[in-house]
Amino acid sequence: MKPQIKWALAAAAVLLVGFFSLQQTGALWRSEASAPGGTVTAGTLEISAGQSGVKSFNLDGLTLTDADAGQSVQKPLPVINSGNVTMRYKLNSVAVNGSAPLMLRVAKVADQAACTATGTPGTELYNGAANTAFTAPQNVSAGTTEVLCLKVTIADNAQTAQSSNATFTFGAESVSNS
Repeated sequence: MKPQIKWALAAAAVLLVGFFSLQQTGALWRSEASAPGGTVTAGTLEISAGQSGVKSFNLDGLTLTDADAGQSVQKPLPVINSGNVTMRYKLNSVAVNGSAPLMLRVAKVADQAACTATGTPGTELYNGAANTAFTAPQNVSAGTTEVLCLKVTIADNAQTAQSSNATFTFGAESVSNS
């Protein structure tokens, strides 16, 4: 093969690679989704649990040790909107790891003291199997706190020597003030 043809093929290969690279990069910047028209409002959205600024919250007190079927524990979970826009949050899911079946009750209460160790206080948002738990969206105004009361019960069909732990996943978004 003549040297000019080799250089031409090499240049074509480099241009071809460059073209595909540019096409891939361009696709990263192009939006394919469309959304209905609306107003975009700037603001700070911050959701936290337990205390201001905490994004991951350990529910240390929500534990049962050497418990029997039917026993439960109940603890408050403050949901804090420390931002400057109204937010909407919800319990998306609960992942239960282990063999002990767990039941969950989620209720909105007036304050942490209202989430007593026993009983069924507050406005119920969910009551059923923990591994299928979710709640409808709840609005929290900017600069305010809402308290959830979480009650975990060992299901009646639990067997001896079973155990489980649960991970709660919440989602949040800003709410238009229109």
